[in-house]
Amino acid sequence: MAKKSLTDAATSKLARREEEKGETPGLLSPRKTQRLPKSFRLGAIDIERLLRLSKRLSEEAGRPITDTNILKGLLLLGEKANARKLLTAIKDTVFESI
Repeated sequence: MAKKSLTDAATSKLARREEEKGETPGLLSPRKTQRLPKSFRLGAIDIERLLRLSKRLSEEAGRPITDTNILKGLLLLGEKANARKLLTAIKDTVFESI
């Protein structure tokens, strides 16, 4: 049995939290960006380019590189690239496929 009286003991953390009972904290914040599927229509020339690039990068890396990862890398390069050069390349691919 307890030898001392607990009447003048401090309240526990749980008891204080129950008394305050403010807003409950969230467990995790939701993901800010969702990954959504996106489809593209590529011409025969574009598909050949992607296959050649995939083969070349896979040989260099020593493991298979997916088309999705290649496109993600190209998007990152495009973000950093000179806008004029990128627009010229886009124009060339558009007129090449006609």
